[in-house]
Amino acid sequence: MQGSCSRCGATGPALSEPPMPGRWGQAVFEQVCRACWDAWRSEQTLVMNHYGLRPWVPADREQLYRYMSEYLRLRPPG
Repeated sequence: MQGSCSRCGATGPALSEPPMPGRWGQAVFEQVCRACWDAWRSEQTLVMNHYGLRPWVPADREQLYRYMSEYLRLRPPG
């Protein structure tokens, strides 16, 4: 992570590698600290259950990425 965490403003500790492949994984790696990523991992289970999201369905996955982006206050990946 370069700079401070987009969610909590802390400067570390950072993730050791992108937590998922692709542009969203790189955005999380660059912008989010380990503690906030761990908090999101717990929250995402609640979000998936509440909205009935199935991450293997592309439309549901995109919706989950939107919730993740809001929760972590991510700048959109480029």
